[in-house]
Amino acid sequence: MDRIEVYRRWYEQERVSNGQMLGMLESVPAEARSDPRFQRAVVLAAHLAACRENWLDRMVAGGTHQVEWWPESAEIAGLGPRYVALEERWSAYLDQLCDDQLDVDFEFSVSSDTRYRWNIEGQIMQLVGHAFYHRGQIALLVEQLGGETVDTDYLYWAFETQPDRWKAFRGG
Repeated sequence: MDRIEVYRRWYEQERVSNGQMLGMLESVPAEARSDPRFQRAVVLAAHLAACRENWLDRMVAGGTHQVEWWPESAEIAGLGPRYVALEERWSAYLDQLCDDQLDVDFEFSVSSDTRYRWNIEGQIMQLVGHAFYHRGQIALLVEQLGGETVDTDYLYWAFETQPDRWKAFRGG
């Protein structure tokens, strides 16, 4: 399997997990939504979206259309459409990427006098781990608020998408 196919597969799982994460947020009872932990969970979901948006912008356009990385507040109603749009852009980007392009460096600024250089593959790997990290935080907050959580680990997704590869063994 080509390296890029691994990242495409990981992103396929991330898309499913994003939907599950949004479902978890929606499951928080109305009476718990005024709790500051709910706003924190929604802001974490908005931060995940911002990271995907900003890093793709940096990788393909030099960072000319950056959004706020950590919004002070966010609305749950805006997350679904935002994720649909960013997932379409990321899927299109990954679909056109080939293995040779994974080793390509891109440059970006974080201030008027500081520039960085990083490679495409390293950033894609960072985003995968970053998403697992924050989805775990969101799941914990949702649980504390009385909502329903879903395990978004890769393994459970793989069980569902490749049932013929997973066999239960007894004894022996």
